[in-house]
Amino acid sequence: MPRGRGRRTKFQEKLARERIEKLFSFLHYNRRSTIISPDKCVKLVKLISKRYNQRLSGKDKSKFCRKCDSVFTASNVRFRISNKGWRTVTCLSCGEIYRYQI
Repeated sequence: MPRGRGRRTKFQEKLARERIEKLFSFLHYNRRSTIISPDKCVKLVKLISKRYNQRLSGKDKSKFCRKCDSVFTASNVRFRISNKGWRTVTCLSCGEIYRYQI
C-alpha cells in the first residue's frame, strides 16, 4: 500500500509565503512594466495559498475581487462609507459587493 506524502515542511511553507509576498509586490507595478499581468498574479496567489494552506490577511484579501480575480484599481472599484459604520466595496468588473465593518 503506498504511503501518503505527509505534511509539508517548514521550508516549503516559508517558501510559499515568500512567493505570495513577491506576487503581491507585482500588483503595484504598472501593467506594461511587468511580464506577468496582475490578474494572473491574483490567480497564482490564490493557488499557492490554497495548495500550501497559507491564509491571506484581511488586508491582502481586500486587494482583489474574490469572484472575478481582478485587482482593485481606481478604474474598476467603488468605495462607499455608510452612516451605519460599513465600508462598501463594489467591483465594477463583475458587480460583486463586499461590506467591511469600520
